[in-house]
Amino acid sequence: MFFLEMCLILAVLLIAGCGRVHLGDSSFDAAGDKVCIFVLHVGQADAALIQYCGKNMVIDTGDVDSRASLIKQLQERHVKEIDSIIITHPHGDHLGGMSALFKNFKIHQIYDNGVSSNNAMYRNYLKHIKEYNISRSVLRKGDRVALGDDVQFEVLSPRNTLISSENTENETKNGVANDNSIVCRLTYKNFSMLFMGDAQKEAEKRLLADYGGHLKSDVLKVGHHGSKSSSSVAFIKAVRPTTAVISCGAGNRYDFPHTETLQILKKESVQIFRIDRDGIITICSDGVKFSAEREH
Repeated sequence: MFFLEMCLILAVLLIAGCGRVHLGDSSFDAAGDKVCIFVLHVGQADAALIQYCGKNMVIDTGDVDSRASLIKQLQERHVKEIDSIIITHPHGDHLGGMSALFKNFKIHQIYDNGVSSNNAMYRNYLKHIKEYNISRSVLRKGDRVALGDDVQFEVLSPRNTLISSENTENETKNGVANDNSIVCRLTYKNFSMLFMGDAQKEAEKRLLADYGGHLKSDVLKVGHHGSKSSSSVAFIKAVRPTTAVISCGAGNRYDFPHTETLQILKKESVQIFRIDRDGIITICSDGVKFSAEREH
């Protein structure tokens, strides 16, 4: 009988996969079957870590001046290897930490939007990808990236035809680059989170045209650090998040997040977390419910 019971326990452990089962309890360990998203504290920049079943994904990497802090925050979360990195667009406050990641972690896969930038940071980025022999792929609308077996990232933007000054109105060079950010939607069972990069209202118009009400997500990583250039009323109504996270630096020179954005979110009864005031934001979900916690 004892032998039979031990065989049953081992079978359950194998079926559970990344989750751990308590002996004498059929429920999974509290952390074993959850996806956790950490919106990191990198000042006036963007970086997020997603962990699931021992796998690590990073979306954007902060700026040059936050490299040491980025490495520390990843190491504190026991990151030794990075399975995949998504660079939403090649601006310094999203690409700036890559140099440190190349030096400190084994990286298996890099994704970006394929848009080049004529500066030393971007050239070094390409140089290191070649030097470390890392696979690199360009993402477009309709592509999917998996983290483990159950966490999926659907790419919603950009389209194959990128936004340019020729096919949009009143866009600066930076504005065009922002609007071509990779926008992706994480799904884990019934939980969803939308990552906007620096996508602005022109990109939001395209998203509304392409997806409409299917943009619905539990959590919104707010576009462009809470700038009024993003987060239109129509877009927020379509996403209908219960929780929003804004990555911005304390006392930043752009005065992000803008009052207009905060008012739109508050009017839609969205709970707002801000990196400049709350520190690292941790969002965990078992695929049914989710929690969002501030660092301080």
